[in-house]
Amino acid sequence: MYMKFEDIIDNDNIYLYLGDISIQRREYANIPFIGLLNKNNFENKYHIQHDVTNSIPLNNNTVDIVQSEDVMEHIEYDLLKDSINDIYRILKPGGLFRLSMPDYKCDVLYNRSVKDSNGNIIFDQGGGGDYDRINKKVINGGHVWFPVFSTVKSLLESTDFLNGKINYLHYYDDNNTPVTNKIDYSKGFISRTPDHDDRVKEPYRPMSIVVDCYK
Repeated sequence: MYMKFEDIIDNDNIYLYLGDISIQRREYANIPFIGLLNKNNFENKYHIQHDVTNSIPLNNNTVDIVQSEDVMEHIEYDLLKDSINDIYRILKPGGLFRLSMPDYKCDVLYNRSVKDSNGNIIFDQGGGGDYDRINKKVINGGHVWFPVFSTVKSLLESTDFLNGKINYLHYYDDNNTPVTNKIDYSKGFISRTPDHDDRVKEPYRPMSIVVDCYK
């Protein structure tokens, strides 16, 4: 049986994870994350059923950390500004929104993806879902857009986090130069980084765009 928002709304400290949070991931950072996921067959009890494109029914300034790992690329880009502003709303002053998503300037991701005749990515089968060739779009839960630094930066700087602090940790810049600043994993584990994913350890390079946004 999954949890409900009523179970945590009065907690002094609230930590939310957008997606399916495993026991191992909770234990790694020693943070009691509660997962938000729009399904009812969770891996464990530490989840609340919720569609993250809808407002999170918690009070303003009450959440310590929100982590989103490999979730936002499954949501239409035009919907994300409102979702991220809602995260800003519920965070405490100084609270952290840790965002990570695939960086499609990474050779591993770019090479495995289907491209059009101009070299633009149209489908990444590694991200799930299917490609509707008639309507030319990704369906059934796959990656509906393909993040790179410029699009993520534009998105975040259109949100209320521009009033806080945005730290870009891992990414490829506009010249395709890899940037790998130190990540404090005690604030939230991230799988697809060169610290944890063998595919990008040699040479050491980003696989995900990783951003810490503070209110």
